[in-house]
Amino acid sequence: MKRLLLAIALFVPALLAQLSRDAPRLDADAVEYYAHLRSLYYDRDLDFANEFEHFGILTRGDKTNPTSTGHRRTIFSVGPALLWMPFYAAGDVVARAAGEPEQGYSLWHIRAVCLGSLVYIVIGLLLVEAVLASLFPESASFTVLLLFYATLLWWYATVEPVMSHPGNFFLASLALFLFWPEREGLSLRRGVLLGFVIGVGATVRWQSAVLLLLPALALLPALRRAPLPTLRTGLATLAAFVLGALPQLMAWKAIFGQYLLADPPHGRDFLRLDHPYLLQTFFSSRHGLLYWTPVLWAGFLGLAAYVRRDRWGALLLLLPVAVMSYVNACSGDWWAGGSFSNRRFDSTLPMLAVGLAFAVSSALAMARRRPDLMLTGLAAIVVLWNALLMAQYKQVLLPLDDTASFAMIAENSAAIVQASTGTPLAWPANWIFMAEHRLGAGRYDLMVGKYLFYRQQNLGGVIDLGDPGADPALVGPGWGTSRNCENVQCRAVDGRARLLAPLDVPEALEVFVRARGEGVLQLAVNGTLVAAFPLRERLFEASVRVPRVRWHRELNDLVFTVAGTADVDRVRFARLP
Repeated sequence: MKRLLLAIALFVPALLAQLSRDAPRLDADAVEYYAHLRSLYYDRDLDFANEFEHFGILTRGDKTNPTSTGHRRTIFSVGPALLWMPFYAAGDVVARAAGEPEQGYSLWHIRAVCLGSLVYIVIGLLLVEAVLASLFPESASFTVLLLFYATLLWWYATVEPVMSHPGNFFLASLALFLFWPEREGLSLRRGVLLGFVIGVGATVRWQSAVLLLLPALALLPALRRAPLPTLRTGLATLAAFVLGALPQLMAWKAIFGQYLLADPPHGRDFLRLDHPYLLQTFFSSRHGLLYWTPVLWAGFLGLAAYVRRDRWGALLLLLPVAVMSYVNACSGDWWAGGSFSNRRFDSTLPMLAVGLAFAVSSALAMARRRPDLMLTGLAAIVVLWNALLMAQYKQVLLPLDDTASFAMIAENSAAIVQASTGTPLAWPANWIFMAEHRLGAGRYDLMVGKYLFYRQQNLGGVIDLGDPGADPALVGPGWGTSRNCENVQCRAVDGRARLLAPLDVPEALEVFVRARGEGVLQLAVNGTLVAAFPLRERLFEASVRVPRVRWHRELNDLVFTVAGTADVDRVRFARLP
């Protein structure tokens, strides 16, 4: 009965949220996942030309040239389509009965896929709850509710369900459910099941192959005691994995003409294992996992603390989580594109749930043992609120004798905290940033995650200093306020001014500075003087070539100094051969 109530609490609100939308969201990645599904069901192939034409992306640069097999290129996996197929087929039956088949693009078809994603997430959560109930019966249900409503799962169950993440979470949950009872010694039967499930998971999201660490670690201790049976179980698990992953191999063969690709479909430089962005992946405001989903702090810390209770069990979970985190941090777009939170951590959520449940259980035990500490924590919150309110009143950030909206009070409080200690969601990364760059911790949120050239949403090599509508995030101290300057907007250099230029990798650049003034404007890059520009009365553009050796990864410090006066409109960067 308790599990049934939990299933209702998970399923019904999410279903209502799905149905409250006029039409499910279907764009970006979802279009290509859906193209796999529609092409397999209707056309019995993986030629997406007609699907891409329907969605208006056939003329896009990466779709115009067919592959060696005459198919259209895609960087997305086939697994989600296979998981959705039963629901899509049911939706097709309903659409035909309603007289609205629309060649597989009808609202009936899409809603059926959305329902399938929700079903997979709910089943996955119930599987996680079954594992947690054997360890932390008092906190299992509450933890699962947190996992759903306080993480990325709710978004991908209700707003963007036509994505790979619901199915991937389900398969990772099923893998944990199969693995956990036999973590001390994996049987041949359970190993085959586990290998097959992880293989299917790898057809949904390829990095899910990392979960093979679970059976590998479980078999390791038995290798010395019974080498032959253990080796047989290991080989059978691996064979089952290959069988589960076979649909993706066949899809690659059909699309690209080979079963295994030498490089990821995204490109050769997409996964760089020597180039991790660990702090950014977790703490950047650009979809950093812990910045967007702070409840997972309890998952990571709880899993580390769980070592004291079950050292081997905690290690079995910590290692795959650590490897998956590292792989995600080495991805080309570590921010996971247009992601809610950092969606690539979907397969770690079942394992982090163990840490989260341990943290919840520990908090409950602490509350029973030391209720005074819980009361102290609540008191600290209201004291902090009062202190922030007093600071606003003292700084006249609130009307002295009038009404003030909650939004105004909350925004002012957040600004005070950010300016003084940095955003708590980015601790301790913003403190490291502050020490390294000698800037306020509050600047971390706006600076880290931007790039001059790197991948999508980059700055196009231009930092516009004067335009009030331009992004001022990389403008450091020493600049005057924006002002009119020959029909454009400039900022004055107050003797010495800093600019931060973010790069993915060091490379030779030509730096163009558009400025005017009197005297000489000097430019130093990362502490080395590289140019001295004699200024003119009217705006002009000067340039200097700066070799690769002067640059480094991430934020580069550009310092402008002038003995006279200087107004700078913009700084432009161009790559050199």
